[in-house]
Amino acid sequence: MQNFGKQFSQELRLSENREPVKNLLLEGPELISLEEEKQEGETSFSFSSDTRRYYLGHKDKKSFFLIEYFDILPNNLSKEEKEKFTKEIRSQGKVNKLVYTLRHGEVPVSEEEMGGLNQSKEYCIAQPRDFEKDLISNFVLNDTNKQIISEILIRYSELRTEEIQQIIKQATDAFHKQGHEAIRTIFSCFPKKAIKEIKAKIREQILPNPQKIEIGELVEILKDGKALFYTGAGISMAEGVYDMDQLEEVLGIEMSEKTDSFLKKAVTNPQEVIDSWEEFTKVAFEKPATSAHQSLGKLAQKLKSQIFTENIDHLQEKAGVKSIHLTGSWLKENVQPEWLRDIDTIVTIGLSYDDRGFLSWYKENNFNGKIIAINLNQQPPYLGGEDYMLKGDCQEIIPELEKSL
Repeated sequence: MQNFGKQFSQELRLSENREPVKNLLLEGPELISLEEEKQEGETSFSFSSDTRRYYLGHKDKKSFFLIEYFDILPNNLSKEEKEKFTKEIRSQGKVNKLVYTLRHGEVPVSEEEMGGLNQSKEYCIAQPRDFEKDLISNFVLNDTNKQIISEILIRYSELRTEEIQQIIKQATDAFHKQGHEAIRTIFSCFPKKAIKEIKAKIREQILPNPQKIEIGELVEILKDGKALFYTGAGISMAEGVYDMDQLEEVLGIEMSEKTDSFLKKAVTNPQEVIDSWEEFTKVAFEKPATSAHQSLGKLAQKLKSQIFTENIDHLQEKAGVKSIHLTGSWLKENVQPEWLRDIDTIVTIGLSYDDRGFLSWYKENNFNGKIIAINLNQQPPYLGGEDYMLKGDCQEIIPELEKSL
């Protein structure tokens, strides 16, 4: 017993002498060195569905892509086009899967070398905060809304009215038998424009109503509390950087189709795919910072606030400060959940979705924490009734905020 007491006393003294880990969320962003400014950017994107995966990357000033089809190749590919794919059996747990692969360029050998896979398990820190999730399912179950959905789908589909109505009935039956996921699977076969319009109708009727806020009120909030900034594609679009929907459109990616234009170009003219991809990477790494990036960098230094981002571009770095490019794994390794309680407000700028689940994680660990979204048009689905919305152009709002502070 004496030995135990002595050991406990020694451990207590050690813990008292040990310096506490600093909360990096209470520090300002790191500045960019001249050497870092000259470094070549690397990026990658992964687009996946149950049937296939497209992977595009840019590394060591070279671009490449990888296409994987699972179990079977599309029937409308010619014999010559199918012969361009290699075939292998890949083990996934206890299941063996047949994978057809097409590579172009210097594709890294392993998943680890590729890095940055958007669909990896480490992509999210928590289930994304999304009040829109499952709303299509609930919306479908309302008889009045079924007619609204039918009219929208007819405009974007070649199917007859009777066929559309049959699909809506199938979706309703699927919900009762299998839940929300079955409905999403059924509706995934429709064009994005149709689903986008249905979601707009849902937003009008069902989404929570966050409180509206003006710039002057936001200035006072930032003066009185500790904030963290979180940027999305909307802050970079002024310099021509694509958001995800635009990137998919330029590349011809349409996962709801069995064979999209991306696949057709990849097997017949792969250089056309590379050219489109390199146009995106050139903008992402070579364009100058926007006025919002410039002002945000100064604002973050003044307030000693970090800048988190979902963007792969380096426009914030062009403003002279580092933004932290989020992944679930980075958050797990570098941020302690209790640190989030020190953050009174997260200000999102041009952020459409809580893709990484960071906002959800923040709310889980800081129930009283507030989210303030600066968005040009629609209300982001991660805002609750207790949160705030400042509608307007971030290229005007952020400089005005920085000037006021």
